[in-house]
Amino acid sequence: MFSGSEEQTHARPLNLNMDPLSITAATIGISHAAIASIVSLRNNIGAFQDAQEVLGDIRTQLENIQKPLETLKTLTVPDADTLAVTTETLTKCGVAEAVNDCGDKCAAFEKKLQRWTRHSPEGRLSHRDRVALGIWNQEKVNTFKARVETCRSSVHFAVASVQL
Repeated sequence: MFSGSEEQTHARPLNLNMDPLSITAATIGISHAAIASIVSLRNNIGAFQDAQEVLGDIRTQLENIQKPLETLKTLTVPDADTLAVTTETLTKCGVAEAVNDCGDKCAAFEKKLQRWTRHSPEGRLSHRDRVALGIWNQEKVNTFKARVETCRSSVHFAVASVQL
């Protein structure tokens, strides 16, 4: 059994040169792929300037997920004990599950979006794709919006809990 000082000597050193989000994301289990999927979908939706009436809410919600994750980048963790408490709080709030699930949903929705807009030139929706997106697939778009909103709420709750 280690005494307190020996345990600290053998503990894994905290690399303070690392990006705090990377430390936090890795510690609580947010995958890089999930964040990349969220960013990719947000950017692709933004590329369709004339689809904002149908997809603008989704883009805004994705931005509202990214903003609190950006806040985690600026989170300063002065010591290992604070890091442990922060990690525990974020884990209990389910932020990793919410972001990872949102990333999976974003990747799947992006594939659908590519299929629904395959007749459109870059940046503009064809009339056919506008109908496919706004009418034929409206229920799928609305279901996805609800899922993104759930993720956004979870991320905001988690970040607010950590900042207290």
